[in-house]
Amino acid sequence: MSAATTVPARQLPRRSRTPGPEPRALKVLEAAGSIPVVIFLVFSLVSHRADIRGLLPSVVAWLLIVVIADSLPVPIWRTVQIAISFPVLLAAGMLFPPYVACFLAFFGPTDLRELRGEISLMRSLFNRANIALSILAASAVFHAMGGELTDWPLVLPIALLALVADVVLNGVLVTAGTHLLTGVPFLQVWRNISGGGLTAPFLLSYLAFGFLAVLLATAYLAAGNWALVIFTIPMFLARQMFMHWKHLAETSEELAVKNRALITVTEHVAEERRDERLTIASGIHDEVLPPLYKIHLMAQVLRQDLASGRLLELEDDLPVLLQAVDVANDAMRGLIRDLRDSPLGSRGLASTIRLVVTQLQVMTAADFELELEEVDGSPITQLIAYQVAREAIANATRHSHATRIRVFLGVVDGSVRLVVEDDGRGFAPGTVDGTLHFGLQLMRERVELAGGTFVMDTQPGEGTTIVARFPIEAPSRGGEH
Repeated sequence: MSAATTVPARQLPRRSRTPGPEPRALKVLEAAGSIPVVIFLVFSLVSHRADIRGLLPSVVAWLLIVVIADSLPVPIWRTVQIAISFPVLLAAGMLFPPYVACFLAFFGPTDLRELRGEISLMRSLFNRANIALSILAASAVFHAMGGELTDWPLVLPIALLALVADVVLNGVLVTAGTHLLTGVPFLQVWRNISGGGLTAPFLLSYLAFGFLAVLLATAYLAAGNWALVIFTIPMFLARQMFMHWKHLAETSEELAVKNRALITVTEHVAEERRDERLTIASGIHDEVLPPLYKIHLMAQVLRQDLASGRLLELEDDLPVLLQAVDVANDAMRGLIRDLRDSPLGSRGLASTIRLVVTQLQVMTAADFELELEEVDGSPITQLIAYQVAREAIANATRHSHATRIRVFLGVVDGSVRLVVEDDGRGFAPGTVDGTLHFGLQLMRERVELAGGTFVMDTQPGEGTTIVARFPIEAPSRGGEH
């Protein structure tokens, strides 16, 4: 792997070639990693210039194969990529002294972003120093352990130790640089660049790829530069393997996201169905049961009139009974009509949101400030506004640790506006877990489905504000009449 911690491409303006700003801590890491390597190389070139002059033809040939290999990198995550020259440089570390391998690893790797001006000079030096340090460590371990390419199979465990030294040092430097630039937690960066959900298969494949260095070095002893030419074939096949692995990892992650999304949607549907039942039950309790109870009472009165022979009193009590029947009939018809016409039942949007707050406020110690007014709007607008309000209020009560939660619903500038605001701990949008991230995405998609706009304003320690605007009328759909 090679470090490549420029700003992710999707955050750059199109056609921009200017490197993004780097955190101070990253600049310190770049300097700490680059300067010692440069000093070491200068010292080695001066003190071993006679040996290097004798190895110059071989060094040029190895540089050429490294340049060819690195012209086809494999992107892993964001701007981190696998350098296909990895086994070539490791083989050079086994064949040549450590300072020669370090020289090849520093000057050989090719990064097209350097030519396009997409990374700074210090960033470029750090990327090269990262690879050079890793190969230097591997070569030093191999030669210190007395590795001999002609001593099979004893050379294999020594090669494995050298390979592990390279992978560990390179992985730590890449992870540290990416963490400092992106702000993604260290362990999460390591997980993402080491295969995501397929870490074990990736690391095994990467170690097997590194073991090709032993074969290349052995072949070079027998065939010279022809071994470098032939080695382009397994390098190309390895690149195809890593590309297929990358697609497999992406597909697996997409399936995992879709499974989490399906579970979240199922939970949302279950919660919304429960809310619907509560709304219907509340409507029946408040609007239908009172007149029905009055009918029951008047029926008891009429029964007593008949039992006691007070027939004249029937003329006074019967109209009251009939009136109660009419009231109950009207209440039932109104409830049924509202259930047919409105996705929120007979209470309306504002009252239903109040009901949601009543249910959820037991989950938090925060005080609620409600500014709710009944608003007009199409059934789809009211339903989606309710769904977004419920999700936003639930997130505030469960995750924000707020002391105050404000909910506003009203008509502003000719559109329905919903605001859910809390003074809680907030969060960095790129660091939320999968469930919360999908909930936010689902809210945005629902608002856009209704032809509205969705805005979320949040920062760690500064609370969260969600604003959704809906048109009074539902958006028209082409082809519908």
